[in-house]
Amino acid sequence: MQVTEMPNPRPLSIPRRDLVGGGGSNDGVSSTYLGGDGKSSWPLDSEEKAGERPNPHRKYSKKWFDYAWDHAVEVGRWPRVTYASVGFILIMIWVGIMLTFAKEEVRAQRRNSDYNGSKGQSTGEIADFKLLLKGTLKRFDPIERNLRVSWALVYVENGTTTVQPSGQTVNDTWQVNLYRDVHTVLEDRQASPALLEQAGITQEQLDSRFRVDNITQPPIATLGMHPWDSVDTSIDFNQAKEEVPYAQPLFGYPFDIWQGSIVFAITDRRFSDSLNLTNTGILHLQGAILSDSTLNWRIQLAANDTCEVEAIEAGCELQLNFTGRRPALVRFAAILAVLVNWTSTIGIFLLTCESVVMRRTYILSDTDILGVCVSALFALPSVRAILPGAPDFGAIIDLIGIIPNIIVVSLCTTAVAFSKLAMRRPKNE
Repeated sequence: MQVTEMPNPRPLSIPRRDLVGGGGSNDGVSSTYLGGDGKSSWPLDSEEKAGERPNPHRKYSKKWFDYAWDHAVEVGRWPRVTYASVGFILIMIWVGIMLTFAKEEVRAQRRNSDYNGSKGQSTGEIADFKLLLKGTLKRFDPIERNLRVSWALVYVENGTTTVQPSGQTVNDTWQVNLYRDVHTVLEDRQASPALLEQAGITQEQLDSRFRVDNITQPPIATLGMHPWDSVDTSIDFNQAKEEVPYAQPLFGYPFDIWQGSIVFAITDRRFSDSLNLTNTGILHLQGAILSDSTLNWRIQLAANDTCEVEAIEAGCELQLNFTGRRPALVRFAAILAVLVNWTSTIGIFLLTCESVVMRRTYILSDTDILGVCVSALFALPSVRAILPGAPDFGAIIDLIGIIPNIIVVSLCTTAVAFSKLAMRRPKNE
């Protein structure tokens, strides 16, 4: 019996691209593009991208989005547009936040220019004549707990709404003695009849006027003669809210609240000299305004004019109460620093647990996690040093956002170090 041998069929030859030589070959069947090292060559060229199959997954599903994003990353155009847009938006948000804080500072300065319900600048309302004190904020020292303010005599003329300095012309030049932390009482001394007649008043009219209670008290300055006349005062500050930990000075940073006060009274120097009576002739000081600002502090002023009180015992002086707070920018920076510290701490803690507890040894071997932990151990405390107006170490922010972070990172560093020491070299090496 004769057996006919069937010829072996010739294998179907599919052209395969030689990515190394740049040409094509017909030897063998291949469904992948191989490079010189036998690995898949990626990404494909533009001709092969154009011939790619469409997204095979259900539209708008998670796999559909993942496939579309992978393809977009391969091309590289829209992902770059995306992260550039996100970066630009974040920068614009930060600029907007800073502009908001700047405007809030301007509004705070405008509020300090208020006096007895009126504005220190033009508001369209006609004001009566007012004699005022204008304080220029110089410096607030939280260590010494005092505020330095420079005071000058200003006024608002009848029919105007603008604060003007005194001593510019003959009509607005006065000689007033300024006293601090005094009380005023009714004048009870007898003046010379000749001096009373020369001054154009009677003894009854003199008895209705106020004087400083201590007739030997020297004035701290004489104001009103020149526009540059001023005097610096140091005002002591203390805790504003009792039994509130986060409001305690320095310890409650950045939510600490301070308070201070001072009392002013002014006398007509020419009037008291004409009667030969010291510290008499109290003038009605109707308010005070503040100008300028202090870095990292918000100082607010509230005035109490006792001359408006009907009771004689109230006297006729100007009581000024100050409140010191951290501005919104300082609070924002402190809270942001705490969030950054805790975000870094939680990230290091999770990385340590995944590598040590879950025994993902490739994290320990391939990633320099020990260097990350050691760097964070020194980097976290340095964040506090750049906080605006930060007090000495020991504030409540250290108990919340510094000390626990250092403890957690230290434990993570120790755990990673012991894990690396316990690692053994593989047997096949």
